[in-house]
Amino acid sequence: MEVLAVQTAGPSPEAPPQRVRITYATSDVVKYVGHLDMARAWERAIRRSRLPLVYSQGFNPQPRIQFAAALPLGFTGEAEIVDIYLSVPVAVGDIVKRLAAAMPAGVHLRQAEEVDLRGPALQALVDRAEYRVEVEAAEPATAFEMRLQAFAARPEAWRERRKGKETARYDLRPLVLALTYRGQSELGHSFETLMRTAPGATGRPDELLAELGLGEALRQITRTRLFFLDTDP
Repeated sequence: MEVLAVQTAGPSPEAPPQRVRITYATSDVVKYVGHLDMARAWERAIRRSRLPLVYSQGFNPQPRIQFAAALPLGFTGEAEIVDIYLSVPVAVGDIVKRLAAAMPAGVHLRQAEEVDLRGPALQALVDRAEYRVEVEAAEPATAFEMRLQAFAARPEAWRERRKGKETARYDLRPLVLALTYRGQSELGHSFETLMRTAPGATGRPDELLAELGLGEALRQITRTRLFFLDTDP
């Protein structure tokens, strides 16, 4: 499994338990693997690697693995982020080497670094996500770009989202922070979008496609980057 970059941090014998942040990519091989199954795959890979993963206390111990944001079913990711907690510090380079040999096909480690054990939960840091969308559409480039411009000019875009047995109404428009046409592609047309990713305020490219009148069109959606609260796009 290819590893593009590793940032090492040598622990001392007195070091506390360790928090390691790993950036990874997912391919088409696993794009229909749900979030819970992906979390289980990470736990199994860590156990196979014989890394000292921390578990919560109580009757049903849970692994200390934190994902930045669940990747929707059918999407691929180029820079997904996960934090793992280890009870005994291990050299970051060794963690990457051992994990890379144990990860399932379709999951590729990109980078790893040790982060502050006392820092905020990873989910609390993420507030934006960037996506690349390719969608099947036979219309000319000028007409497709006009679709995007028309949506950007709208003051609101009210939609409904199912939550269990309930239906919640929300405005998609303020969740779309940027929308940029990138030209024609093999599938049809390509564009990039930056969307809000926060509890109760998360935009999704598939819902944007529905608003563009392309809800049933073939598509390839890749999450290319996650942004933290203290970083600029």
